[in-house]
Amino acid sequence: MEAIFSKSNSNVKFVRSLNEKKFRVKNNAFYLEGIKVVNEILDGNKAIDIMFIAYSKSILINLNGGKQILDRIINLRNIKVLEFDENTFRYMTDTVTPQGILAVMKMPKYNVDEEIKNNTKNIVVLDKVQDLGNIGTIIRSCNAFDVDIVICTPSTADVYSPKALRSTMGGILNTKIIYVNDLSFFETLSNNGYFIVSTSLETSNTLKDIDFSKKYAFVMGNEASGVSEEVFNKSDILVKIPMTDKIESLNVGVATSIILYEQYKSKNI
Repeated sequence: MEAIFSKSNSNVKFVRSLNEKKFRVKNNAFYLEGIKVVNEILDGNKAIDIMFIAYSKSILINLNGGKQILDRIINLRNIKVLEFDENTFRYMTDTVTPQGILAVMKMPKYNVDEEIKNNTKNIVVLDKVQDLGNIGTIIRSCNAFDVDIVICTPSTADVYSPKALRSTMGGILNTKIIYVNDLSFFETLSNNGYFIVSTSLETSNTLKDIDFSKKYAFVMGNEASGVSEEVFNKSDILVKIPMTDKIESLNVGVATSIILYEQYKSKNI
């Protein structure tokens, strides 16, 4: 296999374009980068969604696990694999120190109403959350505490951006991320037995007031303004996390992790 050196190569242009949201949306594609996450894709049930794997041998051979995954991908027969020289590979990604391998994936599409109807676990709703690191933290916590679905209201930041994907540390592979165009899904939640819980500093209710034996949709709001008024109006209960008066509020990623831990603990510990 000859390495691709030209930055004008169509595959190079395609991967590089996926650093921008408009091209991810246009092509229904994104990429996941790194030795660990590509191994996880190949080991799990997501390999079918791979469009192609791109790698740079000169980067991989100097990293722990690089030779092993290099041997693995070279022997793949049902997945397209392309080699790039080091400079071209670095040019494609937005990572400062790339690991020399990435998988270009088809972006999954879900019907929000069908997913809600078929789901038996709690759900997280992100209402205009903007920080990509926070979204990555939330997805990792969903993995840790047995939540499979995250619904994103309009204006929520794009989880498929390279920065957000890196912060999930592969957690995106185990979570259904559903972006919606309106708030009609709240009716589907209610019709399927979900109690809608929104976080708020303006309530006396705490997590102790939640009966975690029920099904819940936990709504987490924007970092600056919290849950929007229109979503508050659709909520069954407002809760806050009790804390000292030394700070006003918690980071939304931290707050989500605490709530998800409490619901998981109630059922498993």
